[in-house]
Amino acid sequence: MWTLMPLGNPGAEYAETRHNMGRLMLQRWMADRGLKPPVKRKFAHGTLYGLTDRLQALVPATYMNLSGQVCAEAEAAGIYARKLVLLYDDKDLPLGYGRFRLDGSDGGHNGLKSVFQHLGTPAVARLRLGIGPFERPLHDYVLGNWTEPEWAAIDALDTPFARFLDLLAATEDPGTLANQVNADAFWKSSPESTAS
Repeated sequence: MWTLMPLGNPGAEYAETRHNMGRLMLQRWMADRGLKPPVKRKFAHGTLYGLTDRLQALVPATYMNLSGQVCAEAEAAGIYARKLVLLYDDKDLPLGYGRFRLDGSDGGHNGLKSVFQHLGTPAVARLRLGIGPFERPLHDYVLGNWTEPEWAAIDALDTPFARFLDLLAATEDPGTLANQVNADAFWKSSPESTAS
């Protein structure tokens, strides 16, 4: 069982901001499938939802910079870092692209920083979802709402994001996904052009 952890800020006022990219893509994936995920467990700082027989989602109830608070609670319930996959916005990647990593620094991302602090390790798999090119001031940019042209690029992300979740659900070793998922064609090609 893989646990997806979409980072973002709670509440309707943040739902369509760039900082909520991880949550947005997972919500779109669920909506496309008509999923109304059941609550598996409520924690003090978040909620665990069932998605499929191989995927579940741990959604923090806190603001981005406190995202890691639910991690200690989840670990106590048997949800460990090695089976966690973070979904989050990355200002250094262009919109329309994703990159999959098994570890690395927080890159100045406050949500990651909090998760790593509470788990005691940066060795957590993550899917970086591009929101760039960013504009300064960065705070205003990441908390700004999507523009109409950006929504068109987000629409095009639905298919590769779904492919990523399919691949993740089918593997025991996420290290085998990196080369395939990180190829530019994975994010920019149509399903027809990748079919064999």
